[in-house]
Amino acid sequence: MTRPRPSSFERRQHILQTAARMFAEHGYAAASLRDIAREAGCSLTLLDHHFGDKAHLLQAVVKEQDALCQQRLAGLKAILETPAIFVLEDFIAAWAHYEFDLYETREGRSYLTLMLRLQADREVEEDVRSTLNCSEVTIMRGFQRAWPDLDDRALARVWRMASSALYATVIGVDEVPPADRPQEAALARRRAIAFLLEGLKGYCDCPAASSTKSLLATPDQPPSGASEPP
Repeated sequence: MTRPRPSSFERRQHILQTAARMFAEHGYAAASLRDIAREAGCSLTLLDHHFGDKAHLLQAVVKEQDALCQQRLAGLKAILETPAIFVLEDFIAAWAHYEFDLYETREGRSYLTLMLRLQADREVEEDVRSTLNCSEVTIMRGFQRAWPDLDDRALARVWRMASSALYATVIGVDEVPPADRPQEAALARRRAIAFLLEGLKGYCDCPAASSTKSLLATPDQPPSGASEPP
């Protein structure tokens, strides 16, 4: 029996999945349209028909990954949408579980690998790199609820430190032998939550954390505007 020809939508989705994998494995510059077309089993003409140039293909990949990611953010958003009650411990635990659960799916693993690779790729336009992580806006809102005195730049700095630690822990489970991964993954979740909570509280509850100037000050260099000791 002859297999039905894939629809235009199915071909487009297959190209997007292939492009996401190629960008994650090789980086934006090294993954050529010709290589992507060959891996996807299509012609350059078809690739051009659906996406045009490589920049638009990457934008389509990011948009597709973002749509998958947003569906999983419902639990985190629900915590933020409760106007009167915000429990930081619940929010951080939900964030950690979200990232671990995402990485345990094939699509989520592809997304996180792609995101971490392209965020450090200076060949990718800044406006694209700034939208790669679809959870960032939601997590930043949570940080703002917990520490309303932090300015935007200080919050961004906190996000970079916290997210780097969490993603390192999520991906680090892959270094464990496969037979030990279920147990190690459960332990890694608990450790990540405890580490984030203690680290964030210690950092953000510090009186000097309310502004970027204070965060950047060294022990021998007081924040701008601070008085020198007599």
